[in-house]
Amino acid sequence: MDQLGSTLNKEISMPELPEVETVRRSLLPLVKNKVITAINTNWEKILINGLATFQKEIVGSEITTIDRRGKYLLMRLSNGETIISHLRMEGRYYVVKDASTPFDKHDHVTFTFQDGSQLRYRDLRKFGRMRLIKTGQEDQVPALAKLGPEPTPHTFDETEFARRLKRHHKPIKSVLLDQTVVAGVGNIYADEVLWLSRLNPLQPADTLKSK
Repeated sequence: MDQLGSTLNKEISMPELPEVETVRRSLLPLVKNKVITAINTNWEKILINGLATFQKEIVGSEITTIDRRGKYLLMRLSNGETIISHLRMEGRYYVVKDASTPFDKHDHVTFTFQDGSQLRYRDLRKFGRMRLIKTGQEDQVPALAKLGPEPTPHTFDETEFARRLKRHHKPIKSVLLDQTVVAGVGNIYADEVLWLSRLNPLQPADTLKSK
């Protein structure tokens, strides 16, 4: 396993937007422009469309890039398909240069490339999922279609965010965790934001005032 592969393989508990973005940036140079020659799994539930569909649709295609939306990775393929991957609690990817490298017992999905290397998906609890969909039709996946804006400088609108908060009487922390309000925030970053803002996590969102 190479150094970047080792980085991708480290333990991440409940990955949130920054962690998933780190995975995306680390993984992309390892797999970009590689041609998939095989995909196999020992736990087919991870592949929502089923192994046969994945084998039929992606073998022979090339990974052109990897995007991200919220906590989802979007692997773009040269044949117009996209693999939507959610790591859930403990899912992670790593790359081996030689397919003969021994497997870990928690490696459940393997993508083999034309150059003999492999992308392996490891998931102790088997909670992660992958879905195959036509590129451009991501909104047909309800979880993606409902995602709110991301908390980044280029996508976040404070005025619109304030409007969204006013629609909810739930505790502010619960609202921050609502992926339809803001995408990619989990427990860790919600707690950090509230601590830095000196806000009680139980305060109703619609009672907050602008400063």
